[in-house]
Amino acid sequence: MSTRRTILIAASALLIVIMLTSCTSKPAAHAASASSTTSTTQPRNDDDLQAAMDKLEESIHKPSAPFHASFKKSDSDGFTYECEADISPDGITGQQIDSNPATKVGDDVFPANTRTRQLSGTPYGSQNFQTAYGSISMAYLNGHIGDAQAGVKYVGDEQTGGYDARHYDFDLTGVDATIKRAMTMGNSMGLRQTKDYNMKGSAWIAKDDGRMVKFSLDNIYIFADGKTSDTHFEGTITKK
Repeated sequence: MSTRRTILIAASALLIVIMLTSCTSKPAAHAASASSTTSTTQPRNDDDLQAAMDKLEESIHKPSAPFHASFKKSDSDGFTYECEADISPDGITGQQIDSNPATKVGDDVFPANTRTRQLSGTPYGSQNFQTAYGSISMAYLNGHIGDAQAGVKYVGDEQTGGYDARHYDFDLTGVDATIKRAMTMGNSMGLRQTKDYNMKGSAWIAKDDGRMVKFSLDNIYIFADGKTSDTHFEGTITKK
C-alpha cells in the first residue's frame, strides 16, 4: 500500500512540474516571436536622399504625369524666392516671385524690390521649356542634400500631396567633420574658412517611384570669423 502511495505521489509531482514548465515557457516563446516580428518589420534608413532629389528633378525635366510644384528659398541676408508651377507632358506654366532687401555694394545702395516673372515653358522641349526648367532646378533643388545622409533617421510612413511616402528627418549635429563634404569644398576653393557646417530638416520620399515629393531643410555655415550663413529650402509636390 505504501509503495502504491509513493508511486502516486511521484507521478502527481511530475505532472505538476510539467504543467508549470508549460505555463512559464509559452509567454517566453511568445515574447521571442514578437521581438523577432518587430525587428524584421522595422524600416531601415536606406532611402538615398540625393537619388530622391535627382528623381524629382528628372520628373520636372521629363514629366510623365501632371503635378503642381511649390518651391521656396530664402537666406539669412533677406533674399527670398518663391515659385508656383504646373508641370505636365505639355510643359511648365506658373510664376516666380523674387524679393530682395535694400543692399549696399561699396558706396552704392540698391533699394528693396520685388519682381514677379511668368513661367511660360510650353510646348515641352522648346527653348521656353528649357528656360523654365532651368529656373526651377537651379534655384530650388538643393544639390548637396546627399551630405545629410549621414544624419538621416526614419520617422514613419505618411501621405503628402496625394502620395504615399516615407518621412525622414536629418541633422548633421555631432557628425564627424570629415563626413561634411561641403565644409572642405569651400575651404579648398579658397573661400571663407568654414568652422562648422550643418544640414538639418525633413524629406518625404514617394514609395512608388522613390521621388522626393516634399522637403524642408536648412544649410547652415558657421565661419571662422564667427559669422553664420543660413539658406532655407522647401518644396511640395501635389498630384493633379
